[in-house]
Amino acid sequence: MENISIIVPVYSCEKYIGKCIKSIQKQTYKNWNLILVDDGSADRSGAICDGFAQKDNRITVIHQENKGSVEARKAGVLSREAQKNPWIMMCDADDTMPPDALEKLYYAAKKYSTEMVVGQSVRMYKGLRLPSKWMPPCFQIEQPQLYTHDEIIDSLFISYFGITNFPVNLVAKLYRTEQLTKALDFAPVVKFMGEDLIVTIRITPEVKNLVILPDVVYNYRIGGGTSKFMPYMMDDFASLYTYKQQFAEKYPMPQDAKFNMDVELMNTTKTHFLQCLTNGGFTQQQLTDEVKKVME
Repeated sequence: MENISIIVPVYSCEKYIGKCIKSIQKQTYKNWNLILVDDGSADRSGAICDGFAQKDNRITVIHQENKGSVEARKAGVLSREAQKNPWIMMCDADDTMPPDALEKLYYAAKKYSTEMVVGQSVRMYKGLRLPSKWMPPCFQIEQPQLYTHDEIIDSLFISYFGITNFPVNLVAKLYRTEQLTKALDFAPVVKFMGEDLIVTIRITPEVKNLVILPDVVYNYRIGGGTSKFMPYMMDDFASLYTYKQQFAEKYPMPQDAKFNMDVELMNTTKTHFLQCLTNGGFTQQQLTDEVKKVME
């Protein structure tokens, strides 16, 4: 059995990081090593990580100045510990993984000789699994579904341009190390919004095939940073819009990606201005500047 590296960027999450680490230690698939990247935490997160590493030699801790989650993930992926293993999985510090997550992902990769394996995520709140009224079409299956490269472009890749058929986040996926390493070789594009997408949009159209599992392999804790007001949302979204245009041109799809991107831009703009008005953190001049960003 091959080794899997699990990369966890850690920033000021002392309340949750212990649960995250313990969920990885409980994995039924035992050939793994955990790389915790302490991204300049302002609380006890770094010390908690060190405590786990002292007791478990499968755990490595990297301490660095705060550079953001993209750079923290990059530090983990490029580390010597990760580069010596053929597979990598990502996990956020305030989330957890079911005990059989690695086992299901790895054995699917070997059974289908695939370069990426994608599993389902469920939303968790205070330890309770929240029911979901809607499931992305790609997960509406009873058996694993294998996609060739052409099928990925025709059916799944449009999800990066405003259609929700395939999850674009980094977590709940198993990657070949060399592909993820290559995908991370670029300068940061955003501050926060879309930080997963800017990486996975580079990987997905490059793989020869991938398999989607109906199984849950990730527990996502709701109430994290993505639910908070972001004053730089439009800056990030404008950068994303330009960034995604390049990939839409490079990998032509049967769907109208430009139309979907424009609809997404309109909806994001409405959400942003509603937050600006209700939050009260912007001056009239700042609101005017935000309008100009959209008009440009």
